Amino acid sequence: MKNQHVKKVSVLALAGFICAAGVVMPQVSLAKQTTSSTKVVTKQTPKTLPEVKIGQKLIVPELELKENTYVLDYKKSDVNGDSVKDNVILAGTKEMIDGKLDAYASDLSIIVQDGKTRKYVQYDWKTKGIDGTWNGAFGREPNLIIGDYTGNKVDDMIVTAPQGGNGGYVNHLVVAWEENKLKAVFDDHQEFSANPGANFSFTPPASWSGHYKMKQFGGADADKMMPSAKHVVQFDYMTKGGKDTETLLMISVFAKNDWTRLSSEEGTPAGSVIAEANGLVYVYTTPQSNPFDPQSEDGKWFDQLYSDLDMKKSFALLK
Repeated sequence: MKNQHVKKVSVLALAGFICAAGVVMPQVSLAKQTTSSTKVVTKQTPKTLPEVKIGQKLIVPELELKENTYVLDYKKSDVNGDSVKDNVILAGTKEMIDGKLDAYASDLSIIVQDGKTRKYVQYDWKTKGIDGTWNGAFGREPNLIIGDYTGNKVDDMIVTAPQGGNGGYVNHLVVAWEENKLKAVFDDHQEFSANPGANFSFTPPASWSGHYKMKQFGGADADKMMPSAKHVVQFDYMTKGGKDTETLLMISVFAKNDWTRLSSEEGTPAGSVIAEANGLVYVYTTPQSNPFDPQSEDGKWFDQLYSDLDMKKSFALLK
């Protein structure tokens, strides 16, 4: 491995969003989990609905939820731009352990009840496992945040799902309302990373699919990850089971004068330069060594993914 320093990610901060309060609860009953990622159903409901409580079982027959689906978080906000507040629920399945609900939730989904039409829309958050199969996303005490992530003056839905294990890693999903459907506009598991603010893109090798997650940092958050960096994008290898991660690659963007100063300092270099353009220097950092036992399954996968990395093929400046 290249002799370069890697700093581990602790958490991705989506700053500037203010959590909304309160949501009302649809009438409910039991059924099975849907296999589609997004669907819309109509139901007539009274004007006054029971108040929803975090931790209560969520039973909506029209959405065919699993019997052990619970309300994990909820907000009340206009997310479709019609000036009427909608009911936004973060739902997921939980198991009973020693008579108590487990802190981990699986099959995470966002459920919105249109405040005007009373229709329900559901988005199931799916992640691709290392075996190539798609499974419901999970997290330890996940949260729902409401804020205008896309900049279109309409609130979006942001889910943070702490993964537990070492490192304090958090998965993120941003969902927006488009054409009466919920659409993911950001997901840590997306296959292609484009960072317009830093003017570059990165396409991971095909072998990486289902084995990594991505985090992006800007401004002060980028500086915390890599001192003096303006932007940082980090790709982490996901262990079997997806609960732990180790850094595979970090791409940092510096102002040219900052990079000149840093590269002249003594000590281990921050990384290797991959490109320079418009007063910015693009630097990539890789691990010093395999963090796993080389003979273990994770160790073999980590070595393979690292060997498949070709920065000249994967990295490109945006035009």
